[in-house]
Amino acid sequence: MKVISTASDTVLNILKNFKRSGECNRLVKFCVEAPVEEGVLLFHVLTRELILLTKEEYNRFTQLEYLKQNWFLLPEDFNEKECADFVKFFLTTRVKKTGDIVTYTVFPTTDCNARCFYCFELGRSRIPMTREVALKTVQYMKEHCGGNPVRIRWFGGEPLMNSEAIDIICNGLRSEGIEVRSGMVSNGYLFNDAIIEKAVTRWNLKRVQITLDGTEQIYNKIKAFVYKEGNPYQTVLNNIEKLLNASISVVIRMNMDLHNAEDLLVLAKELSRRFAGKQGLEVYAHHLFKDGVPMAQMHTEEEWISRDEAMRKIEETLIESGLASKQGISKKLKTNHCMADSGSAVTILPDGSIGLCEHHSEGEFIGHIDRESFDQETVASWKEKVAEIPECADCFYFPECIKLKKCSNASVCYPQYRTNTLRKTQQRILNEYEKWLKGATQEDSDDLIED
Repeated sequence: MKVISTASDTVLNILKNFKRSGECNRLVKFCVEAPVEEGVLLFHVLTRELILLTKEEYNRFTQLEYLKQNWFLLPEDFNEKECADFVKFFLTTRVKKTGDIVTYTVFPTTDCNARCFYCFELGRSRIPMTREVALKTVQYMKEHCGGNPVRIRWFGGEPLMNSEAIDIICNGLRSEGIEVRSGMVSNGYLFNDAIIEKAVTRWNLKRVQITLDGTEQIYNKIKAFVYKEGNPYQTVLNNIEKLLNASISVVIRMNMDLHNAEDLLVLAKELSRRFAGKQGLEVYAHHLFKDGVPMAQMHTEEEWISRDEAMRKIEETLIESGLASKQGISKKLKTNHCMADSGSAVTILPDGSIGLCEHHSEGEFIGHIDRESFDQETVASWKEKVAEIPECADCFYFPECIKLKKCSNASVCYPQYRTNTLRKTQQRILNEYEKWLKGATQEDSDDLIED
């Protein structure tokens, strides 16, 4: 048996408060298995430990003392859900909030040069951030970051339709001695050599997420760019290559619906041919959703079966082509869902309004850069969680699952969500194991536990 990733000492110490009586003869419900050539990987979602058992060890896992000592094995009547509730409560309450805001999602504009039919911002106001608001944003960040480095994600709209605001904010923070690291969500069309040079030297831009919804004909139709010149699809692909050459990572998101699922398979192969061997590129597929409508209510069970089958094909193609994300397992248990309930992140809109969720650009604000205080009632409302359902008691993902009432696309649990989450978790386990194999040294290989 080998330990691939060690358990959280903090979680193990908390678990010492619980007594186990009786024979430990079953795996914890929070255990995810992933078979590999050398045996079976077991990941404990609550403790974060990942181990490898040989096939022989797996066949007699109830006899392995290490599994008993490290909470993989439990008595039949043990309630591990109560343990997980206590651990999550303890971890949440022990986190000391400094009040510093170090992560910002900034909207330089809510305007966009594309007209995607599915955009959640359709029909919303299109406003640019003025120089005055940009300068005030600098001062706000200075006064609220506690002197810490600031992480900014440029969002929109299309952020590059107002790159001047980005210049002002980055130059202003630098002049104040505040370190900036930034990322961007962009359609990629407006990048050029001058902007990329500025992104590297002034914005400290490390990563850009760009959506490609299909090959050339489908992409150009869905994006429906305005103010365009030439072929947008080829322009964006060329810009992706330029970004990668400038050592800026690119994450390509492929929004999948049944209308473009087959075409995305072709796109994956095109991307593989064009960018094979390029460092810094990741591609993932995502179910296309309608803003404000829970995913569970969007399709019939038959439609979900078709979508899941199509998604699985795309994911397998991306893995085979080497384009899929290599994200491993997190060493820490999640204590919040996203930026909205983190307590250290906000959005800043073009008019200076402050919010907690990037999908709310015209409401749900908690304050303004001209005011010091926040609307605490709205802040608290973003921390409210949905009620548990019967399936929670036996769900492998329960220790990590945090669903917020206000997040329409992550507030409802349904069978397809659990299936997709299990598949993604298994892939992250395999990624972690692959990383361990590549980094294994003789010293690592000596980390053998006899049992």
